[in-house]
Amino acid sequence: MEGDVGTGSGEPLILSDELLINRGRGRLCYRHPVDRSLVIKVPAGPGSAAQAANRKEWRGYRDLIRRHGRLPCVSHCHGFAATDRGIGLICDCIRDADGAIARSIYDIIVYDDACDIERILAVADSFGRFLLEHDIRLFDLNPKNIALVQEQDGGYRAVALDLKGRFDNNEFVPLSSYIGFFARRKMRRRTRQLLERIRFFHANRDRYRARQQYRRRSDL
Repeated sequence: MEGDVGTGSGEPLILSDELLINRGRGRLCYRHPVDRSLVIKVPAGPGSAAQAANRKEWRGYRDLIRRHGRLPCVSHCHGFAATDRGIGLICDCIRDADGAIARSIYDIIVYDDACDIERILAVADSFGRFLLEHDIRLFDLNPKNIALVQEQDGGYRAVALDLKGRFDNNEFVPLSSYIGFFARRKMRRRTRQLLERIRFFHANRDRYRARQQYRRRSDL
């Protein structure tokens, strides 16, 4: 497979339950069992959509690098490796200055009552404007897909965790994937929606906490 980085030993990487970081709609994200600087995204199920997500992200990442070089605002991808849970996409593990795994915007605004919502909105708005100004076409600006790295000075730096970009465009005619005018218009809309979602999730955080607790009990 293109982008295959292997495991070094020829054996699949073992992803134990304690390495699980996050569950997405179609993928599971695990800490790399050997290298703490990496994570591995594997399909959550056998369906073709789950399998396709990693391929789309790899294509999206390579497109970003071809257009912009190495960006400071994304989790870089390093190729594929075999695991006991299927073929996984290896990406950077985004960490805070103190070494802790950086939390997503969603996790901060829903689970941290002490968070400064206006500060987070300002960081998210600045992130969206940076993407727009540099024509970085990341259309899935979801609070769950953006990490906020806490720097040494206490400030936040936003990092995109999902890089499928223009290769996961659901438009009937995907003009925004190829034409700059439509891409910029979509990025403006996506940034507005991101800010609206942040406000909504924060205002309704008790509901989303309760929903997560119910899901955890159901998994037992």
